[in-house]
Amino acid sequence: MLVILTKYLGFFPESENGMTVLALCIIIALFVFIAAGVTMTPDRQRTIWKTNKKQLLAIIPLIGILLGFFTIIPVNTVGILFSPINGVKNETLPEGFNTKGLIDQVYQISTEVQTKNLSQMSGQTKDAQYILMNIDIKYRVDPQRAFEVFKLFRTLETVDANFISPTVQRSVENITTQYNIIEILGEKRNEVYREIELYLREEFAKSGIEFYSITFVDTSADASIELAISNEAIAKKAVETAEQERLRIEIESQQRIVLAQADKQKAQIDAETQIIEATAQAEANRIIAESITPELLDLMEMQARQQHGWVTVNGAGGVIVDQNQSAAQSYIYRGDYSSYNQDETSAAE
Repeated sequence: MLVILTKYLGFFPESENGMTVLALCIIIALFVFIAAGVTMTPDRQRTIWKTNKKQLLAIIPLIGILLGFFTIIPVNTVGILFSPINGVKNETLPEGFNTKGLIDQVYQISTEVQTKNLSQMSGQTKDAQYILMNIDIKYRVDPQRAFEVFKLFRTLETVDANFISPTVQRSVENITTQYNIIEILGEKRNEVYREIELYLREEFAKSGIEFYSITFVDTSADASIELAISNEAIAKKAVETAEQERLRIEIESQQRIVLAQADKQKAQIDAETQIIEATAQAEANRIIAESITPELLDLMEMQARQQHGWVTVNGAGGVIVDQNQSAAQSYIYRGDYSSYNQDETSAAE
């Protein structure tokens, strides 16, 4: 009995209490108290009422009333307080154990991320064409502003039906009118998606809803429109390919010209270097030639013989004599001066 009472009084997460349950607990307590006081006289001839220990059972419903001052909010959920006197309070109860007024009712709203799949969201383009979008959108209730959501929609089912779907449809209609069909299905597709996302973020925030993400599963138009766009894309790709080929050939031609110019410059530098080297060598030879005289040659010969000696061959027998061994050597001096020859006579001769 206590479990049943506390469940309805709000102590358990799934409960919502009310004045009816409170009144019921009081009635049950009074009934138990009165019924437990009814007893028979000792001779069992008549019924009397008097206090006794059995009347303590009336405390059990009263304990249930005391539990009505507390509530437990489960994970990923917030509690909304509603007072029969003051209405919805501008505050929320967080997860876990919370206190409340005895007559306050607690409504719970999930703050988990919700996913809404929307198909065939239609919009008209600037050039009077129709576009269809399949969209997946994720959102959740702002825990700090859940009481606003409760005031506006009361349940998440109502949020889905009366807010999410109409708001997404309105965003598609407002944004697609700013672009033509070629732009939406072509080069400005991502821009259109960003505009729709920004619109939804702003609209959701106004009502206490946090925007999480949006996925555009498919965006399509009439088959003839898509064929025309496909043909245009193929033609554009062909032009881009031709332009890329032209640029490649132009770059390769420029590279060949640069290489040829580099080779030419190198050849010119090599030729100029050879000319400079030949000129320098010729000049050096000229200077050397002009500096050589007979006197210089004689002097160089004399210096060489003084340092290394010189060899003469005497007679038909071919006797070789090194004349750089003693002071009695034979010196020959050539020049414009006098010459003399001093020979040492040996005993053998």
